[in-house]
This record gives sequence, structure tokens and C-alpha cells, in this order.
Amino acid sequence: MSEQPGDALVIRPRQVRIVGFVLAPLVVLAFAAASVAFSLMDFPGWRAHVDPVWMTGIGVLIAAVLLRFAALCARARADGLFVRNLTHSRTYPWEQLVGLTYSAAGGDPWARLDLVDGTTASVMAIQSADGPRAEAAAQRLRILIDQHLPPGPREPGPREPRPHGGDS
Repeated sequence: MSEQPGDALVIRPRQVRIVGFVLAPLVVLAFAAASVAFSLMDFPGWRAHVDPVWMTGIGVLIAAVLLRFAALCARARADGLFVRNLTHSRTYPWEQLVGLTYSAAGGDPWARLDLVDGTTASVMAIQSADGPRAEAAAQRLRILIDQHLPPGPREPGPREPRPHGGDS
């Protein structure tokens, strides 16, 4: 299946990426510098042959977590929506998606996909910390999801109100 022009959407959080890319190397350097300083000062209880290794290792682990936050993304592809969150990555086929829920004013920290089975899935790439940029990304993703919905009437999802009136 060829990609449609609208399928080139890639969403990444701006604030979290900046913080992650700036702080990760600084954390490693700070932990490495502290371990060297403790070794040079003969800090009480400091074992110069072992402690610098674990101290620098802790800095590397913290940096890895910060870089994982920086790697959050949502990418529209021909086969569905790929979502990389903090602890897992998954591709949701377009047939499973019925909508997107996000309201920074309502206190949502990030967007949620509404799935056809009535459950939701987080999209941490759209974060309230990004303000209007997040609102715009959510709107673009909503439009893309709507373009992939099958034509014709559909049953409202669990969070959508049923239409009132009419003969149905």
C-alpha cells in the first residue's frame, strides 16, 4: 500500500526533547566529575577502585531515561499509527482507531487514542507542556484518524454522545 501525502505526520514533544538532550550529557559529566573528585579528595568510605564505576553508571542510567523521554514520538504510516511512549512502542492499525482525546484545558497531560474496542492508549508525544503546539498536533492527528475511518455511519464510541432526535 502506497503512502498517501497526509500520512507523513511525525509528532514529537518539543519541551521534553530539549530537556532530555541538554540534561543527559550534563548528568553523565556531573556524576563522572563527582566520582573523580571523591577519588582525589580521599572522601571517607570512598573505594577508589569500585565507587567511580557505579557512580558514573548511575549517571549513565539517568541519562538513558532522559533520552528515552526525548525519543517519544507518534508517526503516521500507511499501515497505521506508530506510537513510541516511555515504556513501550506499538503500531495501531488505522482500523483500530476511532478518535483522539486531548484537552490541555481539561488537565490532560498527554493525548489518548480512542480504540475500537472501547479502550484508550496514551500518545505521550502530544504533551500539554508544549501548549498550542500540542493542540495543533492533536488536531492534525484527529483529522488523519478521521480520514482513515470507513465511510458511512458508525456507531459512537464509548466517549462520544449518541445523537438525539431523528427516526433511529
